[in-house]
Amino acid sequence: MPESVPKKILIRTPNWLGDLVMSTGFLRAVLESYPDSQIDIIVKSGLESLPLPHQGKIIIFDKNKDSAGGFGKSLRFENYDCFFVLPPSFSSAWMAFRSKIPKRIGYAGEFRSFLLSSVKKQDGPRGSQHLLKQYLKLLSTDLTVEKYPPRLEVNPDWVDKHLISCQFTIPETFIVFTPGAIYGPAKQWPIKHFRELATQLHQAFGFPILILGTLDDIEAGGTISQGHEWIFNYCGKTSLAQLLAILTKAKLLVGNDSGSMHLMGALQRPQIAIFGSTSPSWTAPINKHASVLSRDLFCSPCFARTCRYGHYDCLNQIKSGMVLTEAQKLLSS
Repeated sequence: MPESVPKKILIRTPNWLGDLVMSTGFLRAVLESYPDSQIDIIVKSGLESLPLPHQGKIIIFDKNKDSAGGFGKSLRFENYDCFFVLPPSFSSAWMAFRSKIPKRIGYAGEFRSFLLSSVKKQDGPRGSQHLLKQYLKLLSTDLTVEKYPPRLEVNPDWVDKHLISCQFTIPETFIVFTPGAIYGPAKQWPIKHFRELATQLHQAFGFPILILGTLDDIEAGGTISQGHEWIFNYCGKTSLAQLLAILTKAKLLVGNDSGSMHLMGALQRPQIAIFGSTSPSWTAPINKHASVLSRDLFCSPCFARTCRYGHYDCLNQIKSGMVLTEAQKLLSS
């Protein structure tokens, strides 16, 4: 007999912003596969303002207020038929197990297989295939990232609402730099390179540059913008929704392998993505308007937060002139 269609599906989305954005391709595939089902998503607190694809409720999980097990137990009487566990952590599988939802689907690892009812195995070592492809395989091995690329459900009204709420004026035409990467310095292109590139881009195009990021990026933004009245350091001055709204208007984004990189990728807008310790084959933006720069060194990708050799050659060897060349291609097309 054919397997019955689940009436209620729950999806535990990833904790990292970039991984969450990539997972929107998976969310879209589930929506298309089960058009008549209620599809709720669990989202880490702080990320719920994104316009994520769903067909039901967005349920916020705050680890500072709830334990994974306690949160899972609270779901027992919601009558879900299926629970997709996208994060690779033990705690996310524990949440699913405690929910007692009959079908719990996720990957092996972290000694968590016994917590899942349907355990999938990775096809190769870490980073050997795109992360979105891994997510899609939880639903079907036939699905492709080309058919289900990451997308966010932005519309003009949503964008206008969040742009109006900004505490500063958005130029009509501008470029965005996002120099931060929460993961660590092995994913952060040198600040001196960003500063050199800013001057080169301004000389070539004359556009103002907005530097966006978190409170932790304020110092970096200040160093890049120092002495240049056409560079605006707005790090720490935007919400996540405002950041996304600003990116919808940017002529170009230059940034590291970070959450903002994936936001721009989901918008399908021009971007230059700079990779250090991580692998483009695993987390590159799926965006035909993206240029991805990385160095294929003997030690890369190492996936480390800091460079074990101390030289950070994977980042230092990507010079500002190389990025400028890619920017000229994207801005002239």
